[in-house]
Amino acid sequence: MIWLALTAAVALWWLLTGIALMCVHQAPAVRNLVLGVATVVAGMSFWILPETAATHSVSSVLAGFLIALLIWGWLELVYLMGYVTGPNKHQAPGGAATGKRFILALASIIYHEVLALTVIVLAFLQVGLEGNNLITPLVLSVLWIMRCSTKLNLFFGVRHFNENWLPESLSYVTSFIAVGKNSALIVPTTFMAALLAAALFFAGLNAASPTAALTLYLLAWLSTLAVLEHFFLMVPVGEHALWRWAVRPE
Repeated sequence: MIWLALTAAVALWWLLTGIALMCVHQAPAVRNLVLGVATVVAGMSFWILPETAATHSVSSVLAGFLIALLIWGWLELVYLMGYVTGPNKHQAPGGAATGKRFILALASIIYHEVLALTVIVLAFLQVGLEGNNLITPLVLSVLWIMRCSTKLNLFFGVRHFNENWLPESLSYVTSFIAVGKNSALIVPTTFMAALLAAALFFAGLNAASPTAALTLYLLAWLSTLAVLEHFFLMVPVGEHALWRWAVRPE
């Protein structure tokens, strides 16, 4: 199960990340069409979620994992396309204190964070806390936690960040990103993500059933990918090559 989980997690992470990057750099008319399709897909995913969660088979776990990534992809698109962001859409004022910059940075994303949390709560309500298959809300929760860690690190300081991944409409966001030196936060947050991944791998090795093991391994590989993404922020390793097909040079 560990290798099945690895294949599913890495392949979908690479493919869906590339598709999202490609979509947000299209013309407005194309972006609107893509978001419309993504919204329909996310809605249908929520609609079939209770049926998927009612069974605990290998196929239902994989289906629930895919549903979570499709819903997360929609959440990413509504932010990166500028539809749901926050009340602040201006660059950080020069010389602003850290506290003020943090409040302004939070104000630039707060609507989207509320939306993401609402979606996660709704996913848990759809499957029930005692459901047979909790993979979808658990994946959404891990993705949100890891994304919050990434955003905090970007604010406090990282050595490397590829600004070309952000569309022009979100260019003001880069004023809240400190690039050039890693802050004291990035090592402990990366370590905590690695610790979570290790704990999930260990739990998967001792799982009571193949489906439980697959669920834990999928979560473990997602956490491992989050560690990798944190590493990309710490050291420039040319990760843009992974998605060169999705983002063309400006």
